[in-house]
Amino acid sequence: MNAAQTNRALSAEILLALHAAGVRTICLCPGGRNAPLVLACDAAGGCFEVISFFEERSAAFFALGREARDGRPVAVITTSGTAAAELLPAMLEAAHTGRRLIAVTADRPRKLRGTGAPQTINQLPLFAAAAVPVVDIDRPEEITALPRLNGPLHLNVSFEEPLVEAVIQSIAPGGPEEPPREKPWIDTRTARRICAAFFREVRHPLVIASTLDPREAYALAPWLALLDCPLYLEPVSQLRNHGKLQKFSLHSGERILLTPECRMACDGVVRIGGVPTPRFWRECEHWKVLHVSSVNLPGLANPSPVVPLSAFREICTEFVPRAGPTGPLFARDSAVADQLDSLLRREPRSEAGLVRHFATGMAENARIFLGNSLPIREWDLAAPRRENRRTIHANRGVNGIDGLVSTALGLAGPDRPTAALLGDLSALYDLAGLWPAAQMEQADITLAVINNAGGQIFDRMFKHAAFLNTHQLRLRGWAEMFGWNYGVVSEQSDKLPSGSPRLVEILPDAQATQRFVDAYESLWR
Repeated sequence: MNAAQTNRALSAEILLALHAAGVRTICLCPGGRNAPLVLACDAAGGCFEVISFFEERSAAFFALGREARDGRPVAVITTSGTAAAELLPAMLEAAHTGRRLIAVTADRPRKLRGTGAPQTINQLPLFAAAAVPVVDIDRPEEITALPRLNGPLHLNVSFEEPLVEAVIQSIAPGGPEEPPREKPWIDTRTARRICAAFFREVRHPLVIASTLDPREAYALAPWLALLDCPLYLEPVSQLRNHGKLQKFSLHSGERILLTPECRMACDGVVRIGGVPTPRFWRECEHWKVLHVSSVNLPGLANPSPVVPLSAFREICTEFVPRAGPTGPLFARDSAVADQLDSLLRREPRSEAGLVRHFATGMAENARIFLGNSLPIREWDLAAPRRENRRTIHANRGVNGIDGLVSTALGLAGPDRPTAALLGDLSALYDLAGLWPAAQMEQADITLAVINNAGGQIFDRMFKHAAFLNTHQLRLRGWAEMFGWNYGVVSEQSDKLPSGSPRLVEILPDAQATQRFVDAYESLWR
């Protein structure tokens, strides 16, 4: 075979392996060196949903959203050089959340590595910071099946010139559906031993549930309903609004976890799901903690084993700890929650008040994507607690503000409405994120951006203007550029723009927000 024929055969094998691994969506970033893969995607016909991107970082974050939506691995195909390097942020996020993002990076011939030849870098260690497994390929029959996945994977493919030839043969993937995931890092017997040791020592735990897949959350809800221990259920746990868990849930916000009443009531922490959002988590270095997660990362400096969620589901009913002296804790939580509700009604134009307004107006079956920094915390504080069929998503692996628009669009589909709540700097960071909307199936998409003139979370943290990235930008032009419907919400009476997709600019009143923040802080003194 000549080089073009070898490239064609190699590209076909890669697509067949992706399909057999369960991939049905490919985020394609066309370029020169990955031309064989571009043409192979075209030859695969309707076997994949192929969405084209000009910006690799956006493509990879979109893929994260699509993986969360469908529960299937998603592939991103790039050309060589810095194009491949753009995938690093999303690969880091995937590694910290167990999402199966497959980076397929085209490369120049192996003989050029280390020579400084144009568009040639050593691509094998690009994702070393995320400890991503690498498969390096340059000839057919080197890749017939992908390894089992519990997280991201890097396929690096070297192509010789000539890259392509005129004859393109059709590709018809088939074979088995998605193979099983990689086996957990410890077995059920070991998990039972770890849990038994913890519950012998910790009699009255606080349970914090963070990022969970909806199926994981529903499987654990019956066990949580058996407990009378305090529960802190984050929005991304999918359990915050569960009707049977409200009696022992804490409702007043994350500050309740830092109170003397919480320390008095609890002698340890059971963390379920991803690494928690509240500031309290950093204090957990001084607590006894049982980690239960689908990712083998404790999220604390202390070396602690992590119990796989799959194993914990099998054994959790063997452990039903009881509450300690929780009376003062629940009394304070209830009192502050009542005052918080009154405060939200009193300051409807504050950020938190407008977040409540937005949350109330979203469809009962929506997929909700929450941005990092303030949005995810304000939703936790202000969104109403009522049973619904929403699922709540966020990029909480490494908590970045990059790629959030793209991830939100990746979640969107024709079956359910999708809504995102982001900060203004996050939106500005990912202006290219609206690009794929025109290629997607008709979907109801609402992208809401809290425009508070930049970086206000840092004003609360450091009280110094140097951290704020203050601006006077408005987003109407962004919406018009991509043909989105645009509207402004600054009052509770304001309606969302009709038609989809829609961009909503939330403009809180700065003075009302400050009054709300000050009044809420005073509730804890």
